[in-house]
Amino acid sequence: MKHRKVLAVTAALAGIALAVTGCSGGSGGSGGSGSDDSGKKTLPTSAQINPKPVSDLADGGTLRLPIQQWISQWNYNQVDGPLVDAATIEQATMPYVYTIDGKGAPALDTDYVSKAEVTSDDPLTISYTINDKAKWNDGSEITWRDFENEWKTTNGTDKAYLIAGSTGYEDISSVTKGATDKDVVVKFSTPFSDWKSLFSPLYPASQTSTPDQFNNGYKGKVPVSSGPYKITDLNETAGTVTMKPDENWWGDKPKLDQVIFRSLDGNADVDAYLNKEIDSVLTTTSERFDRVKNAKNTKILASTSAQYTHVDFSTNGLLKDKQLRLAIQHAVNRDALAQVIGGTLPYKLGTLDNHLFLSTDKGYKSNVKPNATFDVEKAKKLLDDDGWKTDGTYRSKGGKQLAIAITIPSGAPTSQQLAQVMQQQLKEIGVKLTLKSVATDDFFEQYVTPGNYDMTIFVWGGTGFHSSSATIYTSGATGQNYGRVSSDAIDKLTKQALSEPDSDKANVIWNKIDKQVWSIGHSMPITAKPALVAQNPKLANYGAFAGAQNIDWTKVGFTK
Repeated sequence: MKHRKVLAVTAALAGIALAVTGCSGGSGGSGGSGSDDSGKKTLPTSAQINPKPVSDLADGGTLRLPIQQWISQWNYNQVDGPLVDAATIEQATMPYVYTIDGKGAPALDTDYVSKAEVTSDDPLTISYTINDKAKWNDGSEITWRDFENEWKTTNGTDKAYLIAGSTGYEDISSVTKGATDKDVVVKFSTPFSDWKSLFSPLYPASQTSTPDQFNNGYKGKVPVSSGPYKITDLNETAGTVTMKPDENWWGDKPKLDQVIFRSLDGNADVDAYLNKEIDSVLTTTSERFDRVKNAKNTKILASTSAQYTHVDFSTNGLLKDKQLRLAIQHAVNRDALAQVIGGTLPYKLGTLDNHLFLSTDKGYKSNVKPNATFDVEKAKKLLDDDGWKTDGTYRSKGGKQLAIAITIPSGAPTSQQLAQVMQQQLKEIGVKLTLKSVATDDFFEQYVTPGNYDMTIFVWGGTGFHSSSATIYTSGATGQNYGRVSSDAIDKLTKQALSEPDSDKANVIWNKIDKQVWSIGHSMPITAKPALVAQNPKLANYGAFAGAQNIDWTKVGFTK
């Protein structure tokens, strides 16, 4: 599995990653809302989505929603595929064997698979029974062949398949037919505790079996899907994605006539909301929240999301030097960055001190000591010992100035503010940080994914499974460790964690991994992202979802 990339802290604060259930699979907490000494409230950990029974919803209507950038790759398993916006739409248009419920736990989606069970512990064997009614919308049956193909294309053995990650799939020894074409038997060569994370979303073997199909078959198009909705129009010029009910769907029928997603960057989505051009908008910065909090005919919903903002390092340039990365970790005041993000929001944002858990997770603990404490003098000593000598305002070594760049997407004011704060913080230790603004639609494909940056800011969106974060920190030519910062110790510990079935024991290992991640200067989490949503008060069963909770698109609609 893999994490979902969210557009770097844009005006919508599009950046924040691994979150509440992002890697831990549960947010914990009961969802109350108190306040601290500053008068700011604590975020609820349960969803606020204006819940209504389907009988209270009107038939029909058009729901208009923003997305943060144009989606060019609709194969979630391909390296450019795991974007949060894409996953949101794919929850309505592609099979998910397991979804994440409001408590952060995986729940079997019986529209696709009527039964999934462990039939052997040695070797670990999972037997799936596919729903007899489950079909692709071209009329073909969903069968064991589709499961087999997903394993073969994503297990990492054939490098021609440009995959986002092989976690879990690389541990499978075989995917075979059971009693019928609707029965799937999956055997593991190595136990994989997060097996429920696999085959979601599932893609048809008919469309993704060759490297060319896998890499390009869903590029700019969705040839075959399966869900309550289907994508009927992709208009890149207008920046709109339209989905309508799929007449071939066998489950509960959706209530809406259509959903139109519109690509809007910067604050354009807030403008569109205030102009009644869209029905819901994320408002997790002070500026954005202040603009909508008193808007007419608006309901404000809040919860804790499965996303966090972080600073990512790449080894393509000067930052291949671990000592330099560690010096930056000590020089950056992450609490100051969290306050930039939180601003005047009515909710308090603290620093996130763990790469693998949010503070609301059962396994969370701070692992910043001794490698990531805010300590300017320690940062200076690391640079001194590394041969970077003070030469005026900035340091140099071997005649080369200590200058690095931070790459951010245009139209991302919060990213720019964070970069400017870090610019001043790093200047204190003699590091010159320049801002490099790039086109929003090129940000991931041309810069983040190939590791074409020194530092960058973006958000990880969690999936509800620990395994989704594995390739962010492990080594290998594929996966989501875009900066290629890793170690043998992390690789070994990750294998242990993924094969440990006891969650408490696994949490101990995940925290050992986090300590190692801090020790090599992999990246810096800043703060968990609040889900603050302003929306049309008639919109029901949609809004501020908790953690990695999936959307039940058949229940989304407008009240009568």
